Amino acid sequence: MPINMKNRLKVTAVIFMSVLAVSCVTEIVESPSVQFDKTAVVSVGNPNISIVKGTTFAWLPEAMHYYEDERLDNAPLKSLIEKEIVTNVKQQGMVFVDSVNGAKYAIAYTAALESSLNDSDIIRRYGLLPGISQLPTNDTNVEKGSLIIYIFESNSADIIWRSAAQVGVEFDLTIEQRKERIVRVLAEMFQTFPLKK
Repeated sequence: MPINMKNRLKVTAVIFMSVLAVSCVTEIVESPSVQFDKTAVVSVGNPNISIVKGTTFAWLPEAMHYYEDERLDNAPLKSLIEKEIVTNVKQQGMVFVDSVNGAKYAIAYTAALESSLNDSDIIRRYGLLPGISQLPTNDTNVEKGSLIIYIFESNSADIIWRSAAQVGVEFDLTIEQRKERIVRVLAEMFQTFPLKK
């Protein structure tokens, strides 16, 4: 059963509501080896749910949020993030389809700098926070950036997996350097994707 209007409202409410408690069937998995400078990753999933290869996925457009920042106008970050999310989903053996109505799972994300979405808002809205702490406090060339990815089951609109990364966003990087970092951070996030073995 595809995500209908009632379930879409439920999904939107879940995204923006406080997620203060983690249920007994949810586990928090910290990435075993965060490999990248100035990066932290944390994932939350239901240990009783695993996704079978070949399962269909689609974007949930109303739950995709990219906060623009004029300091990053020269970088196509939104398209890079979306491309790499799709790449990682496909690398897990999933099929990406055009419409959420034909998909078993819906996927969405939020990407923002700290000046647009701070840690308090992230924990209140999404219920998980990587907690990066090693950024320089007096460097105007670097600001904390957060990326949160979440997967919904289409027939219930329940969130079954979330992963969040925080990284020091450097405003003077080249497009190629940004792309390389996005590729590596998203690969790190998808290490905990709930794929059935």
